Amino acid sequence: MKKAVLFLFIVPLFFSCSSFIYYPNGANAPLLTEKGETRIGLAFKGFGGDIRTAYAVNDHLGVQFNANLLNVTNTELGTHYRNGNCYAEGAAGFFRPLTRRIVFEAYAGAGTGVSFSENLDSGTRRRSRYHKLYLQQNIGLKGKLIDFGLALREAYVNVYRTEYNGTGTEEYSMDLFLEPVLFLGIGFEKFRISAQAGISDSQFSWINSYPPFIVSAGIESRFTFK
Repeated sequence: MKKAVLFLFIVPLFFSCSSFIYYPNGANAPLLTEKGETRIGLAFKGFGGDIRTAYAVNDHLGVQFNANLLNVTNTELGTHYRNGNCYAEGAAGFFRPLTRRIVFEAYAGAGTGVSFSENLDSGTRRRSRYHKLYLQQNIGLKGKLIDFGLALREAYVNVYRTEYNGTGTEEYSMDLFLEPVLFLGIGFEKFRISAQAGISDSQFSWINSYPPFIVSAGIESRFTFK
């Protein structure tokens, strides 16, 4: 157990120190079951993290808003760098309880973001802007003290502009990513500790600068507006 907890914190720290074009955010799998149900979560990933929100518009339709923020200053081989990412997305979909405790969900969403890297010693800067379209299916067990399950996301990422020192280039890249994520929540409905572990796998290797693991730990709260 101690090794698993240590892994959750060390792995995101390791990958947050690198410069990537695309940073996959964590999966939002709220397991909604009734109208008015709301979930808000914060997940920490090294020197940044995810904001995840979900709301049930009625007994079958859910909407989401998610964001990923990362800003890291580190030193590698005596050189100082600043790397990061700023991304936001929205999604809508449906949910359906299959049994008293097992819930299935499916969402379609879109987002936009910018990743950046700066050599603080030389002043060299890189900024990449990208769009993302995705489908995500969630299935999980929703209990009074524990939630767990699997989220499967298929994402199309389009890097449409890259700038070096403020000057745009003709660089253009896109790719499809398959991102399965296991999620776990333990605690009470109003305050629950959450964790995720998954992978991000490029299907064509047209975008090859991205962290291959999706790992985070955080907190979440669930309540219902009647």
